Formats: sequence, C-alpha cells, structure tokens
Amino acid sequence: MLDNDTKLLNLALDAGEIMLMSGAETHRVQDTMLRILSMSGRQQIEALALSTMLIVSLPREEKGPLSMARGVSTRAVNFEKICAVNSMSRDFVSGKITLEQATTRLLEIHHAPNFSDFAHVLAYGLTSGGFTMVYHGNALDGMAAFVIGMTLGLLVIWNGKWRAPYFFSSFMGGVITGLMAWIFHRMISETQISNIVIGSIMPLLPGITMTKGIRDILEGNFISGNSKLMEALLVACAIAGGVALVFGLLPV
Repeated sequence: MLDNDTKLLNLALDAGEIMLMSGAETHRVQDTMLRILSMSGRQQIEALALSTMLIVSLPREEKGPLSMARGVSTRAVNFEKICAVNSMSRDFVSGKITLEQATTRLLEIHHAPNFSDFAHVLAYGLTSGGFTMVYHGNALDGMAAFVIGMTLGLLVIWNGKWRAPYFFSSFMGGVITGLMAWIFHRMISETQISNIVIGSIMPLLPGITMTKGIRDILEGNFISGNSKLMEALLVACAIAGGVALVFGLLPV
C-alpha cells in the first residue's frame, strides 16, 4: 500500500502531466503542483515543470526527502482539461474533496473523451478556408483551402496514431499544402496560390507554442521558455521548407 506522501506526489504529478499534455504554461503547472503538495503541511516543498519533465519533492525528517519525476512527451491543446484540473486542485486545497476523491477526479479528467476525428478534420478545413477569405481570397480560394485544411487534419490525426516524428507532420503539411495549392491553381486559373497557401497553413503554425514560450520567459522559466521558442521556430521552418520544396520543383 502506498503511504499518503507517495499518493500526494502521484496526485501532483498526474495533475501536472494532464496540464502539460493539454498545453498549459510551465509556470501554471508548477503553481498547481505546489498547491497540491502544500496539503502535506511541510515546508520547503519543491515542484519543477520543464517542457518534457516534471519533478516533485517532499522533505521527510524520518526517512529523508521523497522525490519523484515523470517524463511527458505527448503534447496537444485542450483548455477544457486544464480548467478541470484547476478546479480539482482548488477543491482539494480548500478541503472540499479528499485525496482519494481528487485522484478519482483526475482519472476521470484523463479519460474524458476528446473531440472526434471528424470534428478535428472539419475544424482544420473551416480554419484554413476562413483565414483564406480573411486574407482577401475569393470564394474559390476559400473552397480550395477548405479541402487542403481537411487533408491536413487527416495528416495530423494519422501522424498522431502512428507516432510519426514530431516535425514530420509540419514538413509534410507544408509539402501537401504547396502541392495541392499548385494543383488547384492549375485546374482553376482564377485561384491565387499565395492566398491558398497562407490560409491553409494557419492551423499548423505554432502560435500557441510561441505565446507560451514568451510567457514562460516573462515568468522567469528561461529553460522552458527558450525550448518552446526554439520548438516554434523549428516547426515554422519545417512548414516553410515543405512549401518551398514543392515550389522549387514545380513551375509556378
């Protein structure tokens, strides 16, 4: 049987893992884990959140410090789960729920269903088509970007299920965007390649990652902040490289 200290550390790690996997900033993850650990009543508790690693520690006079670490490799964006974990932590810290109840709620949050694959694909299509229209594209440009966006949504889902390399989907997204935009322009001369490409790649751009990196730096988390900014730069370069490869090989 696990003692209460171990259960508390596991609860903090579980909460931090869900938040980090769902797109929360590292300083927010650290704050949540520290609040949970504060329920131990001990001083000098420690919680550290990096881009791919969580570390928590509790001081114990009788047995020495108890520390645990956990790697986090999966990344997505799910603000609903972040809010749910925040709500759970507030209820736990205020004494409204017990440690066992908090653990159960985290399991429910972790296994809560995400949006369906169809919803993801449709969202990619609507985002691409909508941004193309915003950037002064005509109706044909918007329709072309809608189709390309849905194709990119299928690519992202496929890469997630087959665990393809992280930057592979960004590079292939750029290749598919450039190739399909070129094909649409060849089939329908009224379409504008530049508008289609700009609108289509919008769902792939690492805007949230860059924003989180800047916020982490402003909060003093320089390691996580700089790593996220580097990640955003590499993703942007991968997308641009994919588009440039197609336009370098095909006549525009």
